Amino acid sequence: MTKEYLYEFAEENNINISYTDKLIKVNGLYINIDNEDYIILDNKLNGINEKMVLGKEISHYKVGVTPTLPFATDYYNKLIRSINEFKAKKYLTQIFLPYKDFKRFLSKNYSKHDIANEAEVTEDIVEFAYYIYEPMLKGEFYGT
Repeated sequence: MTKEYLYEFAEENNINISYTDKLIKVNGLYINIDNEDYIILDNKLNGINEKMVLGKEISHYKVGVTPTLPFATDYYNKLIRSINEFKAKKYLTQIFLPYKDFKRFLSKNYSKHDIANEAEVTEDIVEFAYYIYEPMLKGEFYGT
C-alpha cells in the first residue's frame, strides 16, 4: 500500500488532512468533530514515517475511535486510549503486512530489517506482526 493510495483514500472518504508543527508527543491525530473527519500530521514527517503515521490515523478512522477526554490522565481514559491504539495498530499491521506475506518472509528466513524493507513498513510493525500472528504461526509450524 502506497502513501499516495492513503491520501487518495482520505480524499475519497472526505477526511480532511492538515499539517502542523504543534503536535506534542505524537506524530499524528485522528479526530471526528461534528461528524467531520480530520487527520492532523506533523509537518516534519516524510517517507516511510509519513506513510505509517497516515496509515495509523486512517486505521483509527476505519476501526472507530471511542471518545476520550483529551489529555485526561485518569485510569478510564488511559485504558480507552490504549484500546484505541491497539485496535488501530492491529488493523494497520493486518493491512500493510498481511499474515500470508509475513509467513512467506519468515519461510525465507528474512530478518526483521529485511521484512520491513521488503514490505515498506517500519520495524515496529514487523515486531507487532510477530505478536499478533504468533498464535497462528505456532499452529501451522507445531500443529497446536
